[in-house]
Amino acid sequence: MRYFAYGSCMDEESFRSTVGEKNYEVLGRAILPGYRLAFTLWSDKWQGGVADVIPSPRDQVEGVLYKLHPSALAALDRREGVFLGRYRRMEVDVVWKGERIRAMTYSVVRKAPGEIAPSPSYRRAILNGADRFLGPAYREKLLRLWRERFGIPPG
Repeated sequence: MRYFAYGSCMDEESFRSTVGEKNYEVLGRAILPGYRLAFTLWSDKWQGGVADVIPSPRDQVEGVLYKLHPSALAALDRREGVFLGRYRRMEVDVVWKGERIRAMTYSVVRKAPGEIAPSPSYRRAILNGADRFLGPAYREKLLRLWRERFGIPPG
């Protein structure tokens, strides 16, 4: 099973702590066309907004594509709060190495009416994954997004 991560799960260390070292393989950078990145859910754990993908025909979200062992899915569902009604699994088409393929990702179930600023620790987790797998252009895009939407200065 392929899993498209666009939030804190892009940070491989954080992801590994959830699913275990032998339950995944990093496939690399992937793009989810037709969506935009938003922060629509408050997280007590992160003390701020957490990431979501919202349909948006002219946008795209970059993320990390993992090959996930099916036995790791329950732990990932717990992390994402599926059984608490926070996120739901959904099938999406992502572009990986120029090819459109099917993957699973998560989307917030009850979205806040306005976006919620992510905490410094959550932003760091996202940037860890972006720096390792997505590159400087996406890092700059994230920093610009946080500055424009939430007034968060770079750094």
